[in-house]
Amino acid sequence: MKAAVLHEFGKTPIFEEFPDPVPRESEVLVRMRASALSKINKSRASGSHYDSHRELPVIVGIDGVGLLEDGMRVYCGGPRPPYGTMSELTVVSKTWCIPVPESIDDLTAAALPNAALSSWLPLVYRAKLQAGETVLILGATGVAGKVAIQIAKYLGAGHVVAAGRNEQVLRNLHDLGADSTISLALPDEELTDAFAAEASNHPFNVILDYVWGHPAEVLISTLARHDLMAEEAHIRFVSIGSVAGTAASIPSAALRSSGLEIYGSGGGSASHQAIAETFPKLWKAAASGRIKIDVDPVPLPDVQQVWNRQETNGRFVLVIP
Repeated sequence: MKAAVLHEFGKTPIFEEFPDPVPRESEVLVRMRASALSKINKSRASGSHYDSHRELPVIVGIDGVGLLEDGMRVYCGGPRPPYGTMSELTVVSKTWCIPVPESIDDLTAAALPNAALSSWLPLVYRAKLQAGETVLILGATGVAGKVAIQIAKYLGAGHVVAAGRNEQVLRNLHDLGADSTISLALPDEELTDAFAAEASNHPFNVILDYVWGHPAEVLISTLARHDLMAEEAHIRFVSIGSVAGTAASIPSAALRSSGLEIYGSGGGSASHQAIAETFPKLWKAAASGRIKIDVDPVPLPDVQQVWNRQETNGRFVLVIP
């Protein structure tokens, strides 16, 4: 079969022949149709992710959409190494095959789950979002961040603040449900004032952070300011990504006096039951048009051409003939 194969960490996967997979007991063979090139795929292939591949060569791709041998179309994830989802065939556990409704096209079904679960799961199971609460999203101009705005509103947030660096995208986030926006490209002093002004008008209840690093430092230091301290505040800060840096310095005063609680959310932090409960709701929201994701389809043989390209029109989705 043909597949996108990684031979060396930090290098670009190569489209080439790879031996066909043979399902083991409790596994199923999936004939893949589409697989999204999400950030986690690049991070794992670089060797820098906590769940990076352990042995090479390996086929890249952690999830996607395909057909089972009986013709059922499913979203699947967690392929058994060295197999991945950017290939004509893969093998996954039966428990990680989720039927895809006819109302959801292949591109949406391949691209939406990874992006959507990154905000849906922490909002529901980590932060336990309550109707009417204010949600601040750091990194809202990225693909997952734009989806997070829609999901926060869909789940009942009363006010959504979108913060990001891409000024052009930032101007259009109101169309997705953002009530106000903050540019993370501002100098520190101006960024601090912007965070403080928003927090004064709509105190943050939940913070979804896709960036970490310095922007998180500025925000957390802002929350520790004397004029914003509130003993009764219950601010749930959920770290999801770290595109701005893997480390952030947190002043102890922020934890002692701001009501700040810091959580992490990643691949190992959600139960299988939580994920299974979420998918029908996610499909329903997508089918109704309440949650959308921009996609940029690319044929699988062109994986080398797009692997290191910046997303501009939406998430790259590798289409498998």
